[in-house]
Amino acid sequence: MNLYITRLNGIENQPKFLQCMTAEIAHWLGFREMGIYYYNANAESDGNRSVRYDGMIAGISAGDVVVFQFHTWNGLKFERGLVDRVKAYHGRAVIFIHTVEALMIRSSGFMLGETVELFNQAEVLIVPSYAMKRFLVDSGIRPDMKFVVQEMWDYTTGINFTGEPVFRKEIHCAGGFAPNMVQNWNSDVALKLYNSSMDVPNRNVTNMGTLKAEELVIALSKGGFGLEWYHDEQAYKYMKYGNSLSLSRYLAAGIPVIVPAGISCRKLIEDNHLGLVVNTPDEAVRAIEAMSEPEYRKYVQHVGQFAVALRNGYYTKKCLIDSVQALFREDLGKTFLQESDIYDLDDYKFVSAVLKKSYGGKLVLSWNLEGEADGFFLYDASGRMIEETENSRQHYFLVGGREETEGFQVKAYINTPKGKMIVAKSALVQLGAGEYEKPLVSIVIPAYNAQDGIARSIDTVLAQSFPDVEIIVVDDGSTDNTPNIVDWYASNYQNVTAIHQENAGVQAARNMGIAHARGEFTGFIDSDDMIRLDVVEKMYHSVKKNHCDIAVMSAYKIDNRGYEEFMRYPLKEDAAMPVENFLRMYASEAYALPALWNKLYRTSLVKEYPLPPIVYEDEAWTPYVLSYAETVCYLNIHGYEYDRSTCSGSLVDKWAGKSRDEVLEDHKRSIMFYLEHGNPKRKELLKKLADNELAYFGRVMSYPKYEEVRKQIAELV
Repeated sequence: MNLYITRLNGIENQPKFLQCMTAEIAHWLGFREMGIYYYNANAESDGNRSVRYDGMIAGISAGDVVVFQFHTWNGLKFERGLVDRVKAYHGRAVIFIHTVEALMIRSSGFMLGETVELFNQAEVLIVPSYAMKRFLVDSGIRPDMKFVVQEMWDYTTGINFTGEPVFRKEIHCAGGFAPNMVQNWNSDVALKLYNSSMDVPNRNVTNMGTLKAEELVIALSKGGFGLEWYHDEQAYKYMKYGNSLSLSRYLAAGIPVIVPAGISCRKLIEDNHLGLVVNTPDEAVRAIEAMSEPEYRKYVQHVGQFAVALRNGYYTKKCLIDSVQALFREDLGKTFLQESDIYDLDDYKFVSAVLKKSYGGKLVLSWNLEGEADGFFLYDASGRMIEETENSRQHYFLVGGREETEGFQVKAYINTPKGKMIVAKSALVQLGAGEYEKPLVSIVIPAYNAQDGIARSIDTVLAQSFPDVEIIVVDDGSTDNTPNIVDWYASNYQNVTAIHQENAGVQAARNMGIAHARGEFTGFIDSDDMIRLDVVEKMYHSVKKNHCDIAVMSAYKIDNRGYEEFMRYPLKEDAAMPVENFLRMYASEAYALPALWNKLYRTSLVKEYPLPPIVYEDEAWTPYVLSYAETVCYLNIHGYEYDRSTCSGSLVDKWAGKSRDEVLEDHKRSIMFYLEHGNPKRKELLKKLADNELAYFGRVMSYPKYEEVRKQIAELV
């Protein structure tokens, strides 16, 4: 048996570099080279192409192995014919996928079916990532295909590196970038561009020009950070599946990298401490500005150890060896779902899992998964599966009839043509004592005859990853089992306070909770809603870091149809903005009814400006209290779940049994409250919001009298 690998000639830049490097590494393992020239294949006749094939594979014998580096850039017809000819001589085909044009370039999407047909001619596919493997399986790869996952490009070099990179607050960009990022660069952290002809008018951006490969690596090795970014959304989408040569070049040069969250090798970079995984370049800049030299040295140490493998081609060697082994192993073609197997995809990761006691002798398991799974398996400590849930956004599960000493584990799965594929697992979690010390955040939950949902709401707050949360549950004169449920939590958790009062309405219950709040910040949750496990932590850190009075988050609305995005705003995330900007956004939306429960407020603010005793108190109070804040920050985390699947709560429900005139008067009172009592400095913005609300209500109610009120509001001084 002889081993062959194709090598592309006659083309410049990255495709040639990658194929030449890969062929050279394969040569070290005993592979022979099969040269392929880049030419105008579409203009060649079938007869001439056949002669060309015979010349290329003249040395092939039955049983020989050929690794085809894809693309040859001669077109799918040429590539399919070449693989067919090798197989006709009873050779064995492995396809090493460098890029998938149909996925990388939007206009080439029509080529996907034909590309998959080509891939199905191989016995083994070497794919860039687990995400690419999943994509190809979903796109029609045959069920018995064997896969080898590359994970990262090598970057071989003969440079003898001397000394370590120096801690410099500068960013090198030798790969992709967005031109507007460069044009709008306003940081003191220097940005150095390579291989770019664009003008750089900004004071702290330097165009270093085009450098030869070795010159570039030497320049990078001096210090700083390597930025691997994208120029548009299509490029970002492909980064979730493919691997980047420039990323490996930074690491081979010994410097830490900056990459966008969600790309294929994110987990590898995080787990090996190779650099910063961020959502925006601005986030990276802030991290670099705050970084100390010892922190940088730690990154450099980890990168230096990792770089040895890249410089010596070990990722490629492993891929090639594994692909040859796969040809002779039957166990690598099995279907996905083996309960013990975890196909570790970068898009999926359990951030945390928590086990708590719930009312009624049950245990409640909560978790936080990055990425959207199709469902979850729940296991006990012995490894036996106890439950499956097909709710893709599940994060809360009640476990009954179990001892408190038991442990549990959650596994996330996705559906594929080959079955359910497990993509992440949580740690084994057990019941433990809370770390509550002092209230930094107070969460107020008003409850009236809420026995069907109140336990779930309290459970989701108890599960928070932020330890210093006090929970104030105000029972507003309930006549069902709500008082007993609330008292049980207060007796079992030191951070839960139960308050009982005669029925006075939800606004009075919230004000009572505010009066007892001891945290620096206060939030609200309704007794039939839920919050996700990391909500308080993210909101608190955002308001503290940005010195804001109020943090706002996006939410989900849940009804019988499932989850729907709710309260998402077109605002910059995790940054302080003047409250005028936020109110202006509210007033400019097609309609945007203010909600009080998707926010975290400075407690001193809500104590000074309590809720009014009127109908639609939340719609009256939210603009009112916002008008007295100075700065707001926003997080698009969908952390609040506004659940209407088990109870009513729509506007139609609120209006049931009332005449249109009565509903109009209620809305007018709520609007007049914030116009008359809101901050005079922001009255014009509040008037715009009022006009917006009245226009919306008029459409919903089909009642022309709302137009009369709009005119009255417009004439207010």
